[in-house]
Amino acid sequence: MKIMNYEEFKLELEKELPKASKNELAGLEISFSKLVCTNRMMDGIKISRKGEDKGIVINIQQLYEIYLPYYDFPYTLDTIIKQVKAYFLHEDRREKEEKLSKETAKVFIQLVNMEESKEMLQHVPHRQFLDLAIIYRIVCEETDQGFETGIVNNELMEALDWSEKDLYLKAMSQHIMKTKITLLDDVTCELLLKAGAPREFVDIMYPPEAESHPVYMLTNENMLFGANEILYTENLWKLSNKLHSDLYIIPSSIHECIVLPDDCSIHDVKEMLGAANDIIVSESNQLSYNIYHYERKTGNIKIVEKENR
Repeated sequence: MKIMNYEEFKLELEKELPKASKNELAGLEISFSKLVCTNRMMDGIKISRKGEDKGIVINIQQLYEIYLPYYDFPYTLDTIIKQVKAYFLHEDRREKEEKLSKETAKVFIQLVNMEESKEMLQHVPHRQFLDLAIIYRIVCEETDQGFETGIVNNELMEALDWSEKDLYLKAMSQHIMKTKITLLDDVTCELLLKAGAPREFVDIMYPPEAESHPVYMLTNENMLFGANEILYTENLWKLSNKLHSDLYIIPSSIHECIVLPDDCSIHDVKEMLGAANDIIVSESNQLSYNIYHYERKTGNIKIVEKENR
């Protein structure tokens, strides 16, 4: 391993950074020059989009200090690339947010676990719902493939002159993704068929007539942050009237809830939730370890029994 002094390190950067970043930072211009830093000059790298003056400036002396402890030049290059990508990702989002307006913005709700998200909740507008927190996402860009969203933080809320109540009312009234309530067996069959399973096999495993104890998935047409559908209690009211029963709600992930009549064993319901959290759903998508109960007479949702993790 060659140990480079500062001047050698600078020359190596000028030679190797453009090569290393050719694919990772396509469309960006890299220049090396003396730059003004407060009241002195520094050796710097400026990286900007082609034809634009604004960009990220990196102090080469600071990069050399990253290199020094282990003399790991590839690691230093990787650090630069990650820093630049993070900068432009942030800039892209900021530019999109600046184009938003209070009147035209599309907002929807995401449910998160209150306890698990307490650090994040210090920085975002929210309100409590059972053991969950209601936070807000804003649509930054829409394309044919879908839409890009971001969490509304306190700074964005203030920039758009909103209150948390404004966000809640806007999200509840817009309801931008259409509700989807489907038998869980139908969802499973659809996934198996899409994966290439023969129709005969699917019909044997999930016969159409086997609906003695219906279990439903409550989500939205995009199956994206669909657990928020339990806030629209008309969904639960319609389903409970169809089944002539109060309902158990299993908050199986941030993207959907499982709903079934409350005439089944609570032990079985707990096992379904445990399987979802421990086996099926990734940790980042988990919502709660508690089961909820919907009472159709009152329209109220409550936690059935506190569950210790």
